[in-house]
Amino acid sequence: MASFFLGAKPFVEAFDRWVEKVKPAAVADHVCYKCSSAAEFEAVRRMFEGSSAFVYQSIISHRRIAVVKFTPAVQTALGPIQILELSDQKPDGSQTSGFDHVEIYPTAGTMDALADQLGAAGTSFEKVVRPHHTTYDAVIFGSFKVRLEPEPLLEKIKRDEFF
Repeated sequence: MASFFLGAKPFVEAFDRWVEKVKPAAVADHVCYKCSSAAEFEAVRRMFEGSSAFVYQSIISHRRIAVVKFTPAVQTALGPIQILELSDQKPDGSQTSGFDHVEIYPTAGTMDALADQLGAAGTSFEKVVRPHHTTYDAVIFGSFKVRLEPEPLLEKIKRDEFF
């Protein structure tokens, strides 16, 4: 597991540099790691199962997504991250392995207003409409993105999957 977090370090550092530059009125929610195969997904999930607070898995857009609460938290300039979104390979096989994004949500106001604020600060966001949710995405390091969401991932899961 230590190697997994060591692999995340350059992405967290890039995220922190971006935060220092644009100073978003937001909170860091989670980091996403995408897998290129079902075998990789199962191996990473298994790595976390014995030492995490919880692992929750569901099917979203015809693939498995696991949400893992790990300890200790990864410290970022927008607060600690304890949630990993682990994505299985897409049905079309187009996904490559690696850290994909950090999601943040606004501390006040709306996701749209936060996208406008960050656009004025020099980060160009693309509005991405998906069947299960809409986000704003901006690439900040290689292909690694910051993704704006209106709320924490766990709140969305509780609302959409349990009630």
